Amino acid sequence: MTGRRTDKNRNSGLTWKGKLNLAVTVLVLLLGPVMIGLGSFMIGADEDLARSGVQATGTIVHFDDVTKASERRMKVEFTSGDGASHATWATVDHDQYPIVGDATPVIYAEHDPGRAIVPGYESDGVWVRGVGMVLTFIFASLGLVVVLLMLGAYLKGRSQRGKDALSSE
Repeated sequence: MTGRRTDKNRNSGLTWKGKLNLAVTVLVLLLGPVMIGLGSFMIGADEDLARSGVQATGTIVHFDDVTKASERRMKVEFTSGDGASHATWATVDHDQYPIVGDATPVIYAEHDPGRAIVPGYESDGVWVRGVGMVLTFIFASLGLVVVLLMLGAYLKGRSQRGKDALSSE
């Protein structure tokens, strides 16, 4: 009798390297949607704070007018109702030019003055959500390309097998 022994259990599962590759792939694919969700949550929290927070007048103490959008930030110092001094940072859009020393409104959480926003300036959640959208687009596009290439190879192999079957008759 010739042939392979089949009475042993064969290892048909993924190796540890295969499992690691799969885990990394899944994490990378989920990164964009998680960032979209986190950014949306941050934006919602800032909108809630804008509706229910305490308003104070702050002073712009620092502004970097740089070309890189993610680094255009300003620092605003303000005094909360209990007399304590606090500071918050706000992202500045390219069409906004705050002047150091100018007064600006600040809205802070009454029980946590360290949590504050500057109305009229972007929330950090906008940046997080935007990066998540870009990552999702990139990885979804790459995934679509891979699927289309695999489908093309499968169809090409299938048509080749059909030609081989017809030529052998």
